[in-house]
Amino acid sequence: MIRKIILFSLIGIFVIINLSAAQQFGIGIIIGSPTGFTAKFIMTQKSAIAANMGWSLGDNPKLHFTCDYQFLFPTVLRWTDDMSGEQREIKNLTPYIGIGGRFRFKENEATDNTELNIGLRLGGGAEYKISRFGIFLEIYPVVNVLPSTDFDIEGGLGARIYF
Repeated sequence: MIRKIILFSLIGIFVIINLSAAQQFGIGIIIGSPTGFTAKFIMTQKSAIAANMGWSLGDNPKLHFTCDYQFLFPTVLRWTDDMSGEQREIKNLTPYIGIGGRFRFKENEATDNTELNIGLRLGGGAEYKISRFGIFLEIYPVVNVLPSTDFDIEGGLGARIYF
């Protein structure tokens, strides 16, 4: 129980520190693994911090917390038209690469205890913004490091409103 309190306190401090430095803040929902709530703090034009909280809806529902530092590439989809020679780009679409961690609380049916699983996430996705709304699709392979080494894939489709 003390470990959970320390963990939630550290996550809360991390979120408060980064919220104060954010240029934009978005909240919304994500459907996938996990399915739940999402938040994104855009720090600069090329960096952000995204966090998700939700559940894995398999046979044994698991509570997930994820947090990733994202490298944003807002102008990567730019090219020169061969016919006209004009510069073209897909506006409002921002691909990103992220690295972060995952905390998953899972009920162990054999011992009736809650297990904490910790994993490292490295993946990416893209977000399309329309005015104050963002729609995103992401995929993150996960290497679990605690309680045992394992491989998993997470990702989802989501939407956020930015303030």
